[in-house]
Amino acid sequence: MKVAELNIYPLKSARGQMVPQMKITTQGPEGDREWMLIDETGRFISQRTLAKLATVEVFHEPTALTVGIDKMFFKISKNNSFKRMVKVQVWNDTFEAALEPDLYSQALAQYLGVNCRLVRYAPLSQRRVLSLNKEWKPEVRFADARPLLLVNTKSLEDLNQRLATPVLMNRFRPNIVVEGNTAFEEDTWKRIRIGDVVLSQPKKSARCKIITIDQKTGVENGPEPLKTLAGYRRDGNGVFFGTLWIPENEGLMSANDPVEVLE
Repeated sequence: MKVAELNIYPLKSARGQMVPQMKITTQGPEGDREWMLIDETGRFISQRTLAKLATVEVFHEPTALTVGIDKMFFKISKNNSFKRMVKVQVWNDTFEAALEPDLYSQALAQYLGVNCRLVRYAPLSQRRVLSLNKEWKPEVRFADARPLLLVNTKSLEDLNQRLATPVLMNRFRPNIVVEGNTAFEEDTWKRIRIGDVVLSQPKKSARCKIITIDQKTGVENGPEPLKTLAGYRRDGNGVFFGTLWIPENEGLMSANDPVEVLE
C-alpha cells in the first residue's frame, strides 16, 4: 500500500492544491485550511451554502497565498500582524482568527455575490483536538473536525461501479489518497504510519451535499453520489466515506510513501 496523492486546501471549501510532499505540524498539514471566509455573524462559509466557492483557485506558497478568481490572480502576504482579530465559528467551536486586509475580502465578496470576510488562522486561535499524549497538543485550523482526511482508491472504485456516471476523487476533498488493497479497509485501521508521521484516533467521515458538487464548475449535479452511498454506507444518521485522523507527531509525508498499518 502506498500514498497515491496528497492535497491541501489553503482556503476552506475553495479548490484543492495537489502537493508532492506534506509537512505535518501541530496544526495539521502546513498551509491546509489556513484561511476561511466568514459571514456577517462570524460563521464559516462553505460549499454547503455557496457551491461557487469550488471555483476559487488557491495556491499556497512559502511567503504568500495566491488566489485566482475570474482569471484574475492576487497574492496575500503571509506577513499578517494578527492585530485585527475577530470571533469566528466553525460548527460548535468559537475562537478568534485574524482578519486579512479588506481589499481581499471585497474582491472575493464581489466574485461570490455574498457579504464575506477573509480570515486567517492565528497563533492565538488554538483550536485544540484531543491527544493521547499529554505533551503533544495538536490543533485543527478551519477543517470541520480533524486535521487529516484519508480516502482509499479502492473505496472510490467500489462506489463508481455502482454509479451510472463515475465521479472523481476530488469530490471527497481528501488530504491523503491511499492506493489500498480492498475497499473500505481504512474503516478498520486504528493507527498508521506514513513517512515520518504516525496517525491515530480515526473517525469515519460523515459526508454531506458537497460531494454532489462538481469541483471544477462549482455546479451541483443532482443527488449523486450521496444517494448511492446512502444505500450501503449509512450508519445511524450519517453516510460515511473516508476516515479522519489526528497526527501524533510532526514530520514529512510524500507521494508514493508506503502506508504501514500499526494497529
